[in-house]
Amino acid sequence: MNKLTKPQQKQFRPILLAYLKQLGAKLEHLEEAALLIDDDAGPDDGDEFGSEGQSRELQLGLIENENQIVEECYRALERIRDSVFGNCTACLDRIPERRLEVRPYSEFCVGCKEKIEKGELDPN
Repeated sequence: MNKLTKPQQKQFRPILLAYLKQLGAKLEHLEEAALLIDDDAGPDDGDEFGSEGQSRELQLGLIENENQIVEECYRALERIRDSVFGNCTACLDRIPERRLEVRPYSEFCVGCKEKIEKGELDPN
């Protein structure tokens, strides 16, 4: 099993922390926007299929996606702490550095991620 050296792993820590800071600001903005949609809704605006309902659902979906990335960043920081960052958590092969540069919170190599998406591999 080929793995990143500890210095290589640790170089991703500030990148992940910057992602978390950026995501925190983005989540705050999305949550404020979702609250504004609620405030703009009138007493008879219960139609979930109206534009306000669709907009609120979109905001909630974006919030959920961003929260997922936050969780993935925290797990990546744990993997750095445990000196296993940069290895696929499914097959244990090294994740290419280019993938980590694009998505530093990557938990899986491309092959395993594709299998997970197809339902061929259980990520747990």
